[in-house]
Amino acid sequence: MARLHTENRLTRNLRTTLTLAFFQVFLVIMPVAVPFFQSKGLSMQEVFSLQALFALAVLVTEVPSGYVADLIGRRQTLIVGAIFAGCGNSLLVVADGFWGLAAFELALAISHSLISGADIAILYDTEVALKRGEHQQRQVVGRLYAVRTLSEAAAAVTCSLLLLFWSMDLAVHVQAVVGWMPLLLALGLVEPPGKRMEASGHWQNMWRICRYLVGHSRVMVLILLALCIWSLTTFYAVWLLQKLWALQGLDISHFGYLWAILSLAAALAGRWAHVAEERLGTSRVLVFIGLAPMLGYVGLDLLGPVGAFAASFTFWVARGVGLVILRDALNSRVPGEYRATANSLASFGFRGAFVITGPWVGYAFDLWGMSTTLWLLASGTLVIFVVLIVPLILAARAQVPQSVAHPERVGNQADAAGTG
Repeated sequence: MARLHTENRLTRNLRTTLTLAFFQVFLVIMPVAVPFFQSKGLSMQEVFSLQALFALAVLVTEVPSGYVADLIGRRQTLIVGAIFAGCGNSLLVVADGFWGLAAFELALAISHSLISGADIAILYDTEVALKRGEHQQRQVVGRLYAVRTLSEAAAAVTCSLLLLFWSMDLAVHVQAVVGWMPLLLALGLVEPPGKRMEASGHWQNMWRICRYLVGHSRVMVLILLALCIWSLTTFYAVWLLQKLWALQGLDISHFGYLWAILSLAAALAGRWAHVAEERLGTSRVLVFIGLAPMLGYVGLDLLGPVGAFAASFTFWVARGVGLVILRDALNSRVPGEYRATANSLASFGFRGAFVITGPWVGYAFDLWGMSTTLWLLASGTLVIFVVLIVPLILAARAQVPQSVAHPERVGNQADAAGTG
C-alpha cells in the first residue's frame, strides 16, 4: 500500500511539474513586449540591452542555481524560483522606464535560473523512480517544451483578447496574478528518490561535472556548443518580429493571434521532434535546424507581410525540433546527480552569448534598419551552420555506440553509427 501511495505521488509529480512549467511562461505581454517596452520610452537598442541584462542575470545565477538543485533537491529549488516569479510579475504593475523594467527582468531571470534546470531534472528523476523505459524518459524534454510553447500560445490569445476588449493595463494585472500560480503548484511537488551530490567539496564537484561534460565525447562538447550558440539563430527573431509587424502596419491587437499560431507550430514541432528524427535521421534533422533560420531571415526581408509571416514558421519549427533533440541528447548522457547543473551550464553558455551579441543586434537595427540587420543575421546563421552544426553531424555519424543502455547518439542510435 505504501509503495502504491508513493507511485501515485510520483505520478502526480509529472502532471504538477508540467503544469508549473505552463504557468511559468504564461507571459501575457510577451507578444507585445517590444511595443510595451517602447511605450515606456525605450529605444530598440535599450530593448535588446534589457534582454541582455536579463541574460546577464541568468548568466550569473544559472550554474549556482542548478548546482543548488542537485545539492539540496529539486522541490525546494522550484519553490524559491516560483517565489521570484510571483514577485517579478507583480513588479510589472509599477515598472516604468528602463530601470523599472530592469527590476522586473532581474526577478524573472533569477526565477528562470532556479526553475529551468530543476524542472527537467525532477521530471527525469521521477521517470527513473517510476522505472519507466528509456522511450518514456526521452519524451520528457519534448513534453516540457510542448507544454511551455502551448502556454505561450494561450497567453498570446489572452493578450489579443485583453487588448481588443479592454486595455494593456488589464493585461499587465492579469500577468501579475497568474505569476503566483507556479508557487501554488511547487508546494504540491514531492522530491523523487535519487543520488545527490556530496554537500562538501563544492569546487571539486564543479570540476568533476565540467570535466565529465568536456571529456565525455566530442559529440557531447558539440551538443553543448550548439545549445549555447545555435539557439541564438532563432532567438533574435523573437525580438525582431514584433518590430517587423509594426513596420508592416499590423495593428497591435493582432500580435497575440499571430504569436499564438507560431507558438502552436513550435509546440507541435517539439512534440513530434523525435518522430521526425527517427523517420528522417539525425543528420537530416540537424541540417534542417541549421539552415532553416537562415532562410527565415531572408524570407522576412524579401517577402511581403503574408510571405514574411510564413517565413516566420522556420524559426519556431526549427527551435521546437532543435531544442528538444539537443536537450534530450544532453540529458540522456548526463548522470542524474548533476543533471540540473549540466542543463544550467548549457543555459549559462546561451545567455552569455546573448549578453555579448544582443545589444549589437539592437545597435545594428537602430543604425542600419531592419533589412540590413536581417541579412547580417542570415549570414551569421550560415557561419554557425558551417563551423558548428556540420561538425556535429560528422561527429555523430562517426561515433560508435558504447553500450545498449547508453547509446552514443545525438538523437537515435542508427545515426550515431553513421547510417542516418
